[in-house]
Amino acid sequence: MHSTWVKSAQNQKQDSKLIREQFDDLDTPDGFGSIASGYHGLLFNNLYVFQPTHPDLKGIISKDDLNCAVSKPNALYGSMTTKASPSIEVSNSSQTFSVRSLKIKPLNLPVGFVTISLEGVTSNKSASHLKWSVDFPAGFHDILDVRLEEFSRVVWRKLTKVSVWAVFHYNNMEMDDWEFCIDDLEIEIE
Repeated sequence: MHSTWVKSAQNQKQDSKLIREQFDDLDTPDGFGSIASGYHGLLFNNLYVFQPTHPDLKGIISKDDLNCAVSKPNALYGSMTTKASPSIEVSNSSQTFSVRSLKIKPLNLPVGFVTISLEGVTSNKSASHLKWSVDFPAGFHDILDVRLEEFSRVVWRKLTKVSVWAVFHYNNMEMDDWEFCIDDLEIEIE
């Protein structure tokens, strides 16, 4: 279930909107679906909604990756299908956002390891980008509950964009495109 609520921001003149996005209200007619531009105030670039347990995906999505959809039935699917990394932005360019947490994992990882990276671009053009990454060793995984401030020791706020990508490593080989899933994304639109 998607839930949105508004809370008064301390020491600010405007209200901020805290969103815990679970993507369960979106249609996935063949297991995958698109996300409309401006969905709940956000833009999802090169990210798609998918239902891992959809009958059309049986044999395509590993049974070990059905846990992508924490809230059931849907999650986000990401892969660098173009030169641009999958990313999230606020649809109103005069606003910024904070990322508080998300649940994430790579898909189908029998050998090697995958590094999933996040990069936040802030509204302060002179500030450096925020970066955080995590390695997943070979094997199938529970979804990782990432609390960004706690894990990166930086507050991820005043963002204009967050990019997410996964790189596969095996011996001396790297693939810049590996599939991953995200669910229970907690964002505050400022």
